[in-house]
Amino acid sequence: MKKFIAISLLSIVSSVSMAATISLPDNLIFTAVDGKTLQNKSQIDIAPGQHLIQIQYYDVFRPGVDDTDIIKSDALYWIYNLAKDEDIQVKTKEVLSSTSAKNFIKSPLITLDRANIKGETVKLVNHEELMAIIMKQHSKMMQQ
Repeated sequence: MKKFIAISLLSIVSSVSMAATISLPDNLIFTAVDGKTLQNKSQIDIAPGQHLIQIQYYDVFRPGVDDTDIIKSDALYWIYNLAKDEDIQVKTKEVLSSTSAKNFIKSPLITLDRANIKGETVKLVNHEELMAIIMKQHSKMMQQ
């Protein structure tokens, strides 16, 4: 019985440790992973493998005392093949104004910092670009 409990505990610990943590900066939120909706999280634990990660940009700027400028993107997508368990810190260039926020949304680039690789640049794609990627992959599969 003790052996069964020990094996059970080891398998639970193993399954818990088989996940990476991805953390986003304050102006980005996770809205879905692999089609499963998330409630605006800034950090997720994710198992190794290929994932479709949906992110949204959201920030509030106050250019004047009575002014508020809310900048919010449509869904941005990141296709990521996580090879192993590792913590990943996502960063963006500094966004200090609503103009720079709009520029980020037009060309959303993030930087990944991991234990072994720092400063890997990744382009997020919008819905239309995601559909183009899917159609390309589908065409390749159909030709095989």
